Amino acid sequence: MGHLTLGWLTLFDVPPADVVTAAAEGGFDSVGLRITGRRLSDSDYPVAGHPSEIREIRRRLTDEGVRLSNTSIYHLYPEITLDHLQPAIEATAELGAEIIVVTCMDPDEARWTAFIAACCERTEEFGLKLALEFVPYSHARNLAQGCRIVRNAQQPNFGLLVDSLHLARSGGAPRDLANIDPGLIVFAQLCDAAREIPPGMDLATEARTGRLYPGDGGLPLHAFLDALPADIEIEVEMPRGDQVALSPNERALRAGEATRRFLADYHLNRVAKQSP
Repeated sequence: MGHLTLGWLTLFDVPPADVVTAAAEGGFDSVGLRITGRRLSDSDYPVAGHPSEIREIRRRLTDEGVRLSNTSIYHLYPEITLDHLQPAIEATAELGAEIIVVTCMDPDEARWTAFIAACCERTEEFGLKLALEFVPYSHARNLAQGCRIVRNAQQPNFGLLVDSLHLARSGGAPRDLANIDPGLIVFAQLCDAAREIPPGMDLATEARTGRLYPGDGGLPLHAFLDALPADIEIEVEMPRGDQVALSPNERALRAGEATRRFLADYHLNRVAKQSP
């Protein structure tokens, strides 16, 4: 399994530069950051188009010895244009990341596929990849639809981000991953959750505040890891609304320690299975 990355959503209420510091304190080699809001009107995460914020994040990355793996940008609704995305593309390249995470929020799949193909052509000029995260409450709802969009876009720098929670909640299973071209997967996000969504909780709320550390829930995470490419990057995405009173560094530390314990157990389990 590849190196561990701290996903920004684990610290969903923390400014991007402070997420970098927390990633270092948590023992992570790399970090993912949100650099725009989800909508054009959002004022959260003001990084793209803000040189002072970009300089501060670059300084933190250098000082802390942390690599920026990926950036998350606007959810791609029909009103989003390439001109809207240009500052985020430039900021991603300037910060040294290689991947931009995108989410489909257009009900017209053919239109969105054409748009994302144009985005890929634009980002390829900067040496960047795009990773589509299929999310059951978006318009790329499951693995099959995500794979179809990636194949139809026909862009070499476009693939999938696979999240263990979204795979489960969209009706998928690890065996479905084993049946697709592993080259389609750019990276994966790891968390645990209850086997079934808790009563009274909607999918978006669970995804943004109700995840669990790996091994604390009921998702088939060993099978999930088995189905991924061996050297895949794993991003730790474990936002927990019950921990917002803790410092960002403490939350990152707990997430990192829990994940490393789980992965150590997973590797021991694999060795035991392979023993004669």
